[in-house]
Amino acid sequence: MISHHRAFIARRRTERPSEEYRELTATEWDEFLAHFELRKVALGTCGRDYATPCQHENACVRCPLLLVDPAQMPRLQEIHANLVDRLQEARDQGWLGEVAALETTMVAAAQKLEAMRERATQPSTVHLGMPDIRRDTGRSSVADVERSFPSDPKLRG
Repeated sequence: MISHHRAFIARRRTERPSEEYRELTATEWDEFLAHFELRKVALGTCGRDYATPCQHENACVRCPLLLVDPAQMPRLQEIHANLVDRLQEARDQGWLGEVAALETTMVAAAQKLEAMRERATQPSTVHLGMPDIRRDTGRSSVADVERSFPSDPKLRG
């Protein structure tokens, strides 16, 4: 499987323009690093791809690409409370467009807060255990696979 994958990569490289495989210039590297600096926002980090603009016009609370920093939970709670006040003002003034926008932002903020609360309850470390190196090394014979998956003919071969 590994040799097939390597052959696939080699074939793909021969089909692509050779200028894509040149060394980066210092300017290009600095641009690349600067992109990640620009992804840092008040509530966390923007998860958008390199060299892509913000299609949400920096409405980070509404953006599904915002990776909220758990330390910013109080700030997000404050933003949510402010949104409640702004929503009431918009309703009082009859600003229906503003009401719709604020409701959308409030839902997104509430979802992010809920996700942060859920994440806070989960353990930060997952213990995977120790692998059984003796069993997992080397190639399996057909008999080993048949013993492991006796009732599934698709997995046996």
